Amino acid sequence: MPRILSLQNQFHSDIIKAILQTHRILWMDVEMRKNDLVPAMIGYVPFGSMIGQVQHVLCDASFERVARMKKLDHQPWLQFVQSVIVPVIQQKGVIAAYSRHELKLIEEALHALDLSHMLDELIYFDCNASDCFQLNFPDEYFQIRRAVARRVRRGLISQFRRMGLKDFLMSDSSAYDYPKYLRDFSPAEALAYIRPQAAERLPRRWTKVAKRKLATLLTYNMHDVLGMRYLTFELMGMPVVSKN
Repeated sequence: MPRILSLQNQFHSDIIKAILQTHRILWMDVEMRKNDLVPAMIGYVPFGSMIGQVQHVLCDASFERVARMKKLDHQPWLQFVQSVIVPVIQQKGVIAAYSRHELKLIEEALHALDLSHMLDELIYFDCNASDCFQLNFPDEYFQIRRAVARRVRRGLISQFRRMGLKDFLMSDSSAYDYPKYLRDFSPAEALAYIRPQAAERLPRRWTKVAKRKLATLLTYNMHDVLGMRYLTFELMGMPVVSKN
């Protein structure tokens, strides 16, 4: 079974701080729709990087042509796990993401690659900040909760959702500069719009809306990765590493 560290578990604090100091972490976030079996896009800060420059990989088969146009990496999810995740595990590094969703995906991929024996060597860092934020900034936490409910009542968002990473990054308790225009952006809706055009047309023939949605999706994913990394250092009371 993987070893799981959690930002929410106060008993893991010393271990997490020691790991953050070494930078032996691969920070990652995936974008996919609810019914997808594998990610359509991955953003990650490479293992050992102190700078924090996000690299993107497009995994969806229909995105191969746009990847070439944008000069982005394109590879299937299993290939990404084999070429990027597995070496981190072999070097006893840490895979960090904002929930355990990525952990589940990695576990399934290792089984599919006939590498299930590596699960015992996997060290996974769940960076979900909700409980930690509530403990350290209780007033701000409940203000955010009320703000989300207020946006539902005003019809700005369709239904009440759990507070997420971007809510904490946009709060007064974090120094992260999160773009306000991304507040209500839905990566799932963007993927639903982009995929048919990617499958049917060359990238240069996409509509302006599709091109804009792809650009925004890449930016959104970048801030998910960098914001998670930034907030983790903040909540651990450590000097915040460079964002770019």
